[in-house]
Amino acid sequence: MYGIIWLAFLEIMLVLFLPFGYTIDVAIHIIIAVAMLGLAFFIYRNVRVTSCPDRIKRITKTTFNLSMLQAVLGLALLLGAAFQWGSLYATVVSFLHVGNALAIITQASSSATAFDMWEEKEFVTEAPTT
Repeated sequence: MYGIIWLAFLEIMLVLFLPFGYTIDVAIHIIIAVAMLGLAFFIYRNVRVTSCPDRIKRITKTTFNLSMLQAVLGLALLLGAAFQWGSLYATVVSFLHVGNALAIITQASSSATAFDMWEEKEFVTEAPTT
């Protein structure tokens, strides 16, 4: 589960610093994005069949849904650049794309930590003793 967090982090760093030049960075960005989408689906599918708490299942489902939205936003950015739809369009869609990326990394971190805690039985509901 932590793999998607590191992929999201790598994506964010790649976009912030563009180390290889725009064209190569966009190609790498798309490859990593497709891997993240697949990984988000894989995590969601595998977590939903466990007996973990429903909250963790909902978070992994949300992470997958956000990943699908991210793909749509990325495609919208790519089309906007190809057809030169203007800077306001690019700014708005970029803002949504970056905000969604941060939401993905946040949701993935939350579900990974919670799932690990559940798996290791680190939180158990017990009646308080008086």
